[in-house]
Amino acid sequence: MDQASEVMAEIRIAAIPLVEDVSVDTLLAGVVAALMAQGHRLAGFRQTRTDACGMAVEDLSGGGLFGISQRLGPGSTGCSLDPQGLAEAAGAALLALEAGPDLVVLPRYGKAEAEGHGFRAVIEKACERQIPVLAAVRRDCTASWEDFTGGCADWLAPEPEAVLDWCRRAMPVRA
Repeated sequence: MDQASEVMAEIRIAAIPLVEDVSVDTLLAGVVAALMAQGHRLAGFRQTRTDACGMAVEDLSGGGLFGISQRLGPGSTGCSLDPQGLAEAAGAALLALEAGPDLVVLPRYGKAEAEGHGFRAVIEKACERQIPVLAAVRRDCTASWEDFTGGCADWLAPEPEAVLDWCRRAMPVRA
């Protein structure tokens, strides 16, 4: 086994495909709640909606709420994702990795990440530090995800027990 293969074998990364009949945000919220109740330290975000800022992500390490959508005006059909808000959230997540969490949870691997932005640097840094990563992946970004992860990511059924089982296997055992 060459050095690159050995490094990739050590990376613990999993994807939950976004499917039409499952709310991945509800699924991840339940998984996060269960893991935190068991005392696991998490970094990353869960996606939510607020009246004030539309789409937002809640920092799992206690850093608050980040608005990630922008108001485009009536009749607009463009993407409402706010790159600045997403960059601020990603910066907070990178700082949270310094505390050595048990797991990084990201609500999406989407167009921003496929283009090298968004949470992509968070995933890279977590993998460098051998911190497991769990992310929901948009269907139209599957090829980019596979390319980015070198095909080494596990694909999980979008079901709570399947996701929790993977998380428990991937996270370090605490004494």
